[in-house]
Amino acid sequence: MTVITGPGELVALIPSMLGFEPFQSVVVVLVKERGAMAAMIRLDARDLLTDDAPEIAFGVARHAVREGARRAVVLGFLDDASACGAAIDAVTGALADTVGEVESWLVVDGRYFCPDCADPSCCPPGGRIVPDAGHPGERTWRAGSPGWKRAAPEARRLSARAANRAEGRAARDLVRWRRSSLDEWLVALDDGVGGPAPLGRLAAGLGDVRVRDAVLLALIPGAEDAVDDALDGRDSAAIAASLGSGMRPSRPPDPDRTCAAGEMLRNVLAHAPSRLSAPPAATLGVLAWWIGDAASARSWCEIALDADPGYRLALLTLALIGTASGEA
Repeated sequence: MTVITGPGELVALIPSMLGFEPFQSVVVVLVKERGAMAAMIRLDARDLLTDDAPEIAFGVARHAVREGARRAVVLGFLDDASACGAAIDAVTGALADTVGEVESWLVVDGRYFCPDCADPSCCPPGGRIVPDAGHPGERTWRAGSPGWKRAAPEARRLSARAANRAEGRAARDLVRWRRSSLDEWLVALDDGVGGPAPLGRLAAGLGDVRVRDAVLLALIPGAEDAVDDALDGRDSAAIAASLGSGMRPSRPPDPDRTCAAGEMLRNVLAHAPSRLSAPPAATLGVLAWWIGDAASARSWCEIALDADPGYRLALLTLALIGTASGEA
């Protein structure tokens, strides 16, 4: 079984999977839990620019429910970006009511890009060149965890700007910034946050490995010394005592705070720019690993690796899952 590891590969493979070039088309890829591809639906883009669009989109949404889809990828293949965006809007709107996560990609003049992405490192101006296609075969798509999807584009732009400003402060005084970032996380776990700007600052903080580790350790009762050591970059006995074998806590994490952390991390991930998506996704993977939910841990780690293929926390968590399940 071959794994489709990103949108570029999917875009390149669509013609061979359909058996023809999907020009002036909208293609909907429905994905089940754990990444198994459920169905592929091709729609005529012209029909989605008429009054029939809501009915067509509703039919796609109903089919997604019948297939048990947990994720949908909507791709528009047109020669005009504006028309392409308009054609996929009705479909993505209908699917958002029935599928846990929906993402969209436009393919115009041999390039692909996400219309909702404001991060130039992910979607540079003009998009990315569609890569060469591999050989068709049985395919899976890395699945997201149910219940998570990206925030609205404007909210993500505001969050990205706040993250950039926070990183600028880190460059001026890293030690002080790490402490203030951890403090902001701890306050957020107790009181919550509102608005995309605080979520952007939290994403920037979690992007620092020391802050990320300190946030995780702060969920373990009695781990105050370990939190300070993690923030200072010390591989201490306190950290070893807090995290037992297999990177699992030696004492049960605080359930209320851990639940709050999961909700906060999903919210941060929904708002974070692509370059900061790996840390919250991998941290969610660790939380799932802590409670023994290997399937969810895998999904979150795969999301992290989609954003950063070398992200070590995700790779470590997947290795631990593989060892526990007896994989090679």
